[in-house]
Amino acid sequence: MSEDHSREALTSQQRNLLLAEPVARLSLERRVIFKDDPTIADRLDVQYLALSAIDFVMERSAVESGASPDEIVEHVAVDAARVKPSLTEEQSNKVGQVVLDQLANARDGHKAFRMEYYDADRNVYSFHDFRLLALSVAADGSARFKLARGAQILTLAMLDVAPEFAQEAEAIMIRKAIERGRIKDAMTLAQRARMRSIHYRQFIEDRLFQVRRAADRVVWHKEVLPELDEARAHLSERRKHETEIIESIRERVANARGDARNHLVDLKNMIDECRRRHAALFERVMTASEEFRQIQVNAFRARRTQDVPDLEERILVPLLASPMRVVAGMSEEVGIVFAAPTPPRLFDLTTLFESLTRPRFLRDPEGEHDDQNLVALEHVPPEFDTEEIREAQRWLIREISTRTRLDMASAIGAAERQGLAESTLRCVLFLMLRSWCPQDDPLGVIASIDGTIAHGRAAGHNLVLARDEERWRT
Repeated sequence: MSEDHSREALTSQQRNLLLAEPVARLSLERRVIFKDDPTIADRLDVQYLALSAIDFVMERSAVESGASPDEIVEHVAVDAARVKPSLTEEQSNKVGQVVLDQLANARDGHKAFRMEYYDADRNVYSFHDFRLLALSVAADGSARFKLARGAQILTLAMLDVAPEFAQEAEAIMIRKAIERGRIKDAMTLAQRARMRSIHYRQFIEDRLFQVRRAADRVVWHKEVLPELDEARAHLSERRKHETEIIESIRERVANARGDARNHLVDLKNMIDECRRRHAALFERVMTASEEFRQIQVNAFRARRTQDVPDLEERILVPLLASPMRVVAGMSEEVGIVFAAPTPPRLFDLTTLFESLTRPRFLRDPEGEHDDQNLVALEHVPPEFDTEEIREAQRWLIREISTRTRLDMASAIGAAERQGLAESTLRCVLFLMLRSWCPQDDPLGVIASIDGTIAHGRAAGHNLVLARDEERWRT
């Protein structure tokens, strides 16, 4: 190996070695951390507990979207009681919380760990930022921890190898171990292969998430399709190798006895699990193009409008003009109006982008043939029937013809004196408002504003209607 390659390899190893420092620091500082109860720190292997927590989160990531903080604390507490039986339940839970806080860097606001190291390749001191556990939000809105890349490398013995390449190598080694009868080694390799399959699934999901986050800036056929083609080819090859391994195990199970047979059955079950996971991931990759197309469609879909009040005209001004006793009586309602809506909890920038780019409309699973672009509109019956409109229009024409001009205040007074029905009176007011627009004017009048009106039926500008002589003559 040349000197340049040697320096590059050492720098890479040093970065990977830094991943263990938060765990090592937890062990070195445990007496300071538990200074209020020194008996906890004696003969307590917190390094083992930290690795156990990482392993637990990895297992939960295989079946769910990670592990909740309470689940991690409970798991570590159970392990702590097993490591040190003298611990009380309260002490065990405290240990679990400390381990979780250390792995998630809670003391520094769940930020990424930052470690300084000497970069021999560039001959400078540099910083390595990494996470062991990363906060995310599950579909139900709860907080979940998932393995970050730093923990993935740490659990794979700091071998920062591409997941697909490592899977290919381990599949070959498993077959060789079975052929040579080294079942124990095959089991160890199969366990690592299972971990690789979990990490490879997260690797693909993270790549697709990055695409969803910046769908408008991604050239799909150039940047993503080649990667998906490689993933499909890799997964097809993995399923082929896994089928061959299972066939090889079946041939040996027939002649195996005792523990050897049990080990072979366990090995087959483990390989079956990897094969099922790869089959599901293969289907996920196959549908990625359709998902991207739907994201592009969503980007051009019209958004629903919401009828929100004008805060200045309809809320703030009347509120300032109201007496204090009135305001005090409606304090709860006012608080609701001015209170900002509570958004979902966002734990990092990645979660923010995911929330902003999440599709707005979801297909109804029960109506697979319904077009999700169509929204059923509720049929609202007309406010006034035809005869009532005609009656109100005739009444207005009579009043205007006798007065030459008619304002809203006078119209309300005249209608009340003549005993006009409440519904017809409302129709009269709506027809007067409609006449403000010349194109929709059914009366042949000229509309203007003269002062204001403050009445139980109408408030605001006082609308005045005057005869348009040219239209009345025709």
